[in-house]
Amino acid sequence: MMVILFHLLVPFTSTAPAFPGELDPNGFLAIVAKHGFLGVNIFFVLSGFVLYLPYRTKKRAINRLADFTHFYWHRAARLLPLYYTVVLVTVALHAKSPAGSHAWYLELGGLLSTLFIFVPHGFMPPSNPVLWSVGVEIWFSLLFPLLILLIARLGLRRLLLLSVVICSTFVTVGHLIAVDRIGMFRPFVGGIFGSCYQFIFGMLVCDLYAKSRDSVSLKRFQSRGLLPGLLLMIAAIYLKDNGPWPVSIHYATVFCAGFSMVLLAVLCGAWSANRLFEAWALQVVGCMCYSIYAWHSIIMVEMIPPDTSPLQDTLRLSFPYLAITILLSVLSYRYIEFGHRGDWRSLFLLRTPNLDELSDKEVSRHAESKPVASS
Repeated sequence: MMVILFHLLVPFTSTAPAFPGELDPNGFLAIVAKHGFLGVNIFFVLSGFVLYLPYRTKKRAINRLADFTHFYWHRAARLLPLYYTVVLVTVALHAKSPAGSHAWYLELGGLLSTLFIFVPHGFMPPSNPVLWSVGVEIWFSLLFPLLILLIARLGLRRLLLLSVVICSTFVTVGHLIAVDRIGMFRPFVGGIFGSCYQFIFGMLVCDLYAKSRDSVSLKRFQSRGLLPGLLLMIAAIYLKDNGPWPVSIHYATVFCAGFSMVLLAVLCGAWSANRLFEAWALQVVGCMCYSIYAWHSIIMVEMIPPDTSPLQDTLRLSFPYLAITILLSVLSYRYIEFGHRGDWRSLFLLRTPNLDELSDKEVSRHAESKPVASS
C-alpha cells in the first residue's frame, strides 16, 4: 500500500513534478507519499523471513540435489503463473513500442526471461516499470538454496555481514557509473547485486524469532527493539535526503536494519502491536499482496494516468481505483496464484484450523506460498 501511495502521488512529489504547486511538498501527505517506495525494501526483508521460516524450523531442508529441484519447482509454481499473466497483459495492452517491432520483442524477451534486471535501460521495463522488483524476487529465489548451504558453512550472521559488504560495494560502484537518461547503473544499485542483503536481514530476523520462542527472557529483550528500530528507519530517511553522498547512497542498509528490529519486536509482542497485524482484513490483504502489487500499475495507468491527472482527479478516483484493484486481486489470488487449491475459504482465512494444523502444516505452507515482491 506504501508503493501504491507513492505511485499515485509521485506526479506531485517528485523533484520535477508534473503538476507543481498542487501538493505542499513539506506537508505530511507529501512526505509520507514521497518515501512510499521504501515499501519495496520492507517487502524484501519480509520475503527473506517468510522463505527461510520452514527451513529454520526444520520443516524443510536443502541437503541434496533433489531438494534444489523441489524448491525451484515449488517456487516457480508460486511466482511465475501470475508474473507471466501480467507480462502478457502488459505487452498486449500497455506496450510502449508498436507490437511486433524490434523494441517490443526485446522487452518481451527480457520480461519472460527476467534478464531485464541486468540491463540499465531495461531495469524498469518501459511498459510496466514496477515489475523490476518481481524480477529481483525471482532471482533471489534462484539464489536461496545456495544461501541455505552458505549458512550451514559460514553461519547466518557472518553471511549477512558479508552480503552487506558486497552489496554496498555494488551500490557504490553503481552510483559511480553514469548512464544516459538514468544517471546510475540500476542493476548494481537496485538489482539483486545491491539488494540481496535485504532478504538476508529477513532471514536473520527469522532466526532470532525462532530462538525467542523457547526463551521468555530473549523474547522480552527483543521486544524492546521497536522504538530503536523506528528511530533507525527515520534516521535512514533523513540520511537519504540530507546526508553526505557516501552515506546517503547506503540509506537502505540503515532502513532495513531498523525495519528488521521493528519486525522482530512486533513478532515478540512489543506493545501488543502484533494484535494489529492479526486483524483479519490486514491479513487477507497481506496474503494478496503479490496480486495487488502485480496489477496496481496497469489499472492506475488506465484509470488515473499519472502524466495527465491533476491532484483533484487523483483524489476523486483513488477509492474506485483501490476497489477495482482489490477486486481484481481477489480473483487473481484465487484463480491464478492458487487456482489449484480447492478450499477457497482457507485462502481467505475464513476457516480457522486447529492449533496442531497451524503449527505443523499452515506455518510451513504459508512460509513458501506467501510471496513477498515491491516499486
